Amino acid sequence: MSLFQTTAINVFYEIANLARGQVTAHISPESWWENMQQGMVWDLDDFTVNQIGHPYQGNNYFNAGRANGLSFYESAALTAFGSATWEFFGETNHASLNDFINTTLGGITLGEVFHRVGWLIRDTGKTGKGRLWSEIGATAVDPITGINRFMSGDSSRVTEKPSDLVPASIGGVVSAGALWRGSQSSAFTGKGTPFIESDFYYGDTNVGRSRTPYDAFWLRMRFGGGSAVSEARLRGRLYGQPIGRGAVNFSVIQTYNYNTNDAYSTGSQAIDAGLGTTLDLSSRTKFWVLGWGGLTVLGAVDSLPLGVTEKPQEQEPKAGQGVSEGPRYYDYGPGSDFGGLARLTHDGRDIALFFYVGRQIYSLDGVRANHFLQQARVDLLFPLHGSIGIGTSGEYFDRRSYYQDPAHTIKTYRYPQLRAYLTWRHR
Repeated sequence: MSLFQTTAINVFYEIANLARGQVTAHISPESWWENMQQGMVWDLDDFTVNQIGHPYQGNNYFNAGRANGLSFYESAALTAFGSATWEFFGETNHASLNDFINTTLGGITLGEVFHRVGWLIRDTGKTGKGRLWSEIGATAVDPITGINRFMSGDSSRVTEKPSDLVPASIGGVVSAGALWRGSQSSAFTGKGTPFIESDFYYGDTNVGRSRTPYDAFWLRMRFGGGSAVSEARLRGRLYGQPIGRGAVNFSVIQTYNYNTNDAYSTGSQAIDAGLGTTLDLSSRTKFWVLGWGGLTVLGAVDSLPLGVTEKPQEQEPKAGQGVSEGPRYYDYGPGSDFGGLARLTHDGRDIALFFYVGRQIYSLDGVRANHFLQQARVDLLFPLHGSIGIGTSGEYFDRRSYYQDPAHTIKTYRYPQLRAYLTWRHR
C-alpha cells in the first residue's frame, strides 16, 4: 500500500504540472528512456522550488510510509524511492542529483515533524465536532496520514494516541514586531519591516537516552523581515545517549535549514553530532546549552558571478515555461557546519537566548568557490503579563566567498539586523 500511494503521489504532482501548463510534464516512454541513459545532472530550478518545494514533496512520500505503519527508517527508504522515481519518470527534465538529495533528506525531516505535529493536533479520545475538527486540522498539516485515516474510518474511532508520538514536553514562543536591516556601510537603514517568528520545542534534545528518531526537535519559522519566508530551521534528534552520570548528553541530529537575508541565501541538509547539558543555577533559574558540528550533505548558496558587482535578480518563468529555463544564480556542494544554542530560563520562561551557526559550502556546481557563512543572534526577553512579553534581538550575518579565479579571490558581505517585538508563550 505504501508503494502504491507513493506512486499515486507522483501521479498527482504530474497531473498538477500538466494543469498549470508545465512543459516538463509531457512525459513519455521516450523521455523515461532518455533520462535513464543520461543519468543524474545538476538542475537549474528556482532556489525556493529546490530548497522548499522538493522537501515538501518528499514529506508526502515519507508520510505515505508512516500512515501505513512503516517505521521512521522504512519510511526514509520509501522517500528515496519516491524521489528517484519522480526524477526519472515524473518530468522530461533529466534526473537531478540535487533534487534527489533535497527531496529525500528534506522530505524525511519535514515528514516526521509534520507527522508528529499532526498527532499533537489530533484528539483521538473525543467524539463529535471537536474530534472532526481535530482530524481536519491534523490533515492540513499531514495530508497523507489524514486522508488515510478518513478512508479507513480511523478518524472517528476512539483510541489512545500512539505512545511513541506523545512528547515528554512541548513549548513554544510566537513573536511579532519590526526588523531593521543594516548594510555594508551603515548599521541600520530605512524603515522597520514587519515579521512574525515562531519557535517550537518538542521534547528536550539535552535529556535522556533515546533511540526514537525525532522524539525531540526544535523548529523555527520566520515570515517577513525582507522576504515572505526568511528563515526555516529544523533540528531533529535521531539518537541520544547520556555521558557519565548523565550531566552531559550526546546526540545525533538531522537538520533542515533555509535562510535568506541581505548577506546570503542558503538552504542545506546536514547531519550533526551534538553535546548538551542543562545546569540548575537555582531552584527557579536554569541554563540550557547545546553545541554541535557535522557534515552538510548538500548546501546551496546564492552566487555572485565573477565580474558582476551586484546580485542579479532571478526572473519568474513565463506562462507555459518550465522553471528550469534560464540561468541559476546559486551554487551547490557539500561542506560542514558547527554552532551552538544557549537558553537562560527563569520559572520555565526564556529570558536570554544565544544562537550561532557557521556553515562552509564547497561549490561543485556553479561558480567554483568555498563559501563560509556565519549567523549570530542574541535575544533578551522580559515578561509583561501572563504569557505576554516583550523582546529585542541583535543579529549579525557574515559571508566570505573564496573564489578559485585568481583575479577574484574573495568577496565579503556583512549585515546587522535589529528587532523589537511582542511575544506570546505556550508551555
